[in-house]
Amino acid sequence: MDLTLFFQTFSTLIMVSGVVFSVINLRNFQASRKRESAIMMLNSFQTSDFVKGLLLILEFPDHVDTETIKKLSHDEFVSIYMVIGTWERLGILIFRREIEIGLVDDAFSGPIIQSWRKLDMYILEFRAQLGRETAFEWFQWLVERMLEREKNVEAIPAYLAHSNWKF
Repeated sequence: MDLTLFFQTFSTLIMVSGVVFSVINLRNFQASRKRESAIMMLNSFQTSDFVKGLLLILEFPDHVDTETIKKLSHDEFVSIYMVIGTWERLGILIFRREIEIGLVDDAFSGPIIQSWRKLDMYILEFRAQLGRETAFEWFQWLVERMLEREKNVEAIPAYLAHSNWKF
């Protein structure tokens, strides 16, 4: 075998190996990033302000208005905004495909939809007051996506849907 041919073959193998290695590393990085995003998302729901805000929202009657929100204490108001802001950020992250919509659907579709049902009137009044339709736009977008998914796939509790799951 000619020495030049040997080095050309060897150099080609090195380049191909480098490309394969790069592709594998890129895929691992993307999977790692998705896992980190999911963990960060789930951790964001473990604050006392978020839990307090969500529990408060779920106690509201449907379509609560601005007057009801104005009667809240400062701490309650902040807790509610913590929830609204979290849903807003989730909408953006899903839209940009940083977090999979299926994960959010599995974990939070019920609270997201319920939150909108309770706060929709307040948010619409808030938009009108500000003169900006973009206020909490991603929260509404997220709710609409969750409702679309439920039209296509019935919302079945995990304990029923995955009752045959094995280790």
